[in-house]
Amino acid sequence: MNEHLNNFLIVSIAFIVANSVTLGFVLPLQSLLLSGSQLEIGLLFLPHGVRILAFYFYGWRAIFYMLPVSYLFMLLTNGIGANLDTLSPVVSMVACYVGFVVGSVLIAGQKKQLSFRMWKFFVVVGAISSLLNGIALSWLQHSGTEIISIIGYIIGDVSGLIVCLIMLMYSFRLARLVRSEDSN
Repeated sequence: MNEHLNNFLIVSIAFIVANSVTLGFVLPLQSLLLSGSQLEIGLLFLPHGVRILAFYFYGWRAIFYMLPVSYLFMLLTNGIGANLDTLSPVVSMVACYVGFVVGSVLIAGQKKQLSFRMWKFFVVVGAISSLLNGIALSWLQHSGTEIISIIGYIIGDVSGLIVCLIMLMYSFRLARLVRSEDSN
C-alpha cells in the first residue's frame, strides 16, 4: 500500500509540474510568439512525457496514478476557457496506455533497463500513444476525427515527450556530477 502511495505521489507531482510549466509558461509564450496566427494547438505538451514514462515504469497502474491529477487540470483548463468533455482524462489515459502497449509489442525485445539508446523506443511509443490519443480525443470532442486536430496532438505530445526526455537526461547528468564532486 505504501509503495502505491509513493508511486501516486511521484507521478502526481511530475504531472503537476509538467502541466504547470505547459499552462503557465509554454502556452503563454507560444501565444506571444505566434499571436498573429490562428494556431489552436499546443506545440509542446510536457505531460505526455510524464505519461509515457509512468506507463513504462508502472504499467496499467499508471492510469490510476495519473487520473486524479488529470481531472484536476481538466477542471483548471475548463476554468480558463477550454471546453473539455468530462471523459477526456479517462479516454486520454486509456488511449495512451493502449498506444504504449501497441508500441511496446511492435518494438519487441526492449529490456526494462534504461539506457541512452532507449530514447528511440520512447519516441516511437510516444508517437503511437499520441496518435491514438489524438484520434480518441478528437472523436470525443468533435464527434469525428479531424486530421488537423490529430496532427496537433501528435506535434505537441511528441515534442513535449522529447523535451521531457532531454530535461531528465541533463538532470541525471547533473546529479551524477554533483555526486562525483561530493565523493572527492
